[in-house]
Amino acid sequence: MKGMGLSILIAIGLWWWDAPLWSIVACLGVGLLWLIWRMRLSTIQRIDRMDGREFELFLEELFTALGYTVTVTPASRDFGADLLLETNDGWSIAVQAKRYEKVVGLEAVQQVAASVPYYGVNEGWVVTNSSYTDSAYELAEPNQVRLIARSELEEMLKQAGFKR
Repeated sequence: MKGMGLSILIAIGLWWWDAPLWSIVACLGVGLLWLIWRMRLSTIQRIDRMDGREFELFLEELFTALGYTVTVTPASRDFGADLLLETNDGWSIAVQAKRYEKVVGLEAVQQVAASVPYYGVNEGWVVTNSSYTDSAYELAEPNQVRLIARSELEEMLKQAGFKR
């Protein structure tokens, strides 16, 4: 939507300064093409283009759609949790979001494992658009940390009604 909004603002500016009509139409056309191209991307493809904070805010939207009460922690000094989830029955979860192009290692598991007692929650999750190393799985098991990789994230998106 940012691209289309920018295109509209530029078109208004061009109109204001009496630019030729073709340049205004071309500007709006580029904005419309950009919007159509963005809308054609699946949700997981859009996630792959997000930065870390955008991914955290998107997960807030996803988990809210799945019925959780969600609290987003501060962008810095989050003590290992990007989101705090709570179910209707009071079960609480600390979530570490990792929007990565590479595999996620055990550092993410360490971070969320440390956040569980800090926030006084019942369990920790790490959510990524990627996959995990064997050492991450090895450390997650004894620490009761759930690792949600790309395929499970896609299933969650489908369950919440997002475009796959």
